[in-house]
Amino acid sequence: MMKISNIASAFLLGAVVAFSGCGSDDSNDVTSPAVTPTYSVKVTNLTAGQPMSPVLVSTSSVFSVGESASLGLEKLAEGGDNSELLDSSGVSGAGLLAPGASETLTIETSKKSLSLATMLVKTNDAFAGINAYDISDLAVGASSVVYLNVYDAGTEANSETNTTVAAFGVEGFNATRDDSDRVTVHAGVITKDDGLATSALTAMEKFNNPAVAVTITRTK
Repeated sequence: MMKISNIASAFLLGAVVAFSGCGSDDSNDVTSPAVTPTYSVKVTNLTAGQPMSPVLVSTSSVFSVGESASLGLEKLAEGGDNSELLDSSGVSGAGLLAPGASETLTIETSKKSLSLATMLVKTNDAFAGINAYDISDLAVGASSVVYLNVYDAGTEANSETNTTVAAFGVEGFNATRDDSDRVTVHAGVITKDDGLATSALTAMEKFNNPAVAVTITRTK
């Protein structure tokens, strides 16, 4: 007959073997990768006659009212070129956004705010935008609507001539700054229909605030 001590030893050995055989199942021990939030940004041009340059959606600060425009903002506001303002996770519209038209862009970012900017191309240096709009509270499936006002980059005098307005194809960006050199709310164009003899613009190119409607929806 097996001694009690031998029975106990055999029992303990079996328990250890059984326990080691029931270790963690690596196939189930999977840590889900972190999901980068994704947003759709629908942009609608609300003006009657102002085409807009490719829309910039950035996770960085783009402008500050009362401050001097950066070189990147000057290039956007005078010539519609947003390339210098595109950060690593920023996106750009595909082309001109016609009056009344909409475009939806997609951006993936863990940042907590978005900045948008687009040039009103039948102006000297007007742009519609918003800086560092807070999206931190958006849950998946939720949307936020924001309207963009028009600003004057302050980098080019608002002469409205056919040799200084980018839409006429003669000049876009000009490194010389001949205006206030600070970003302000735009007073609006005057146009030749309102008596500005040198203006190449008509009443159709006039605009009101807001000039752009934006719907930001978190999709992931």
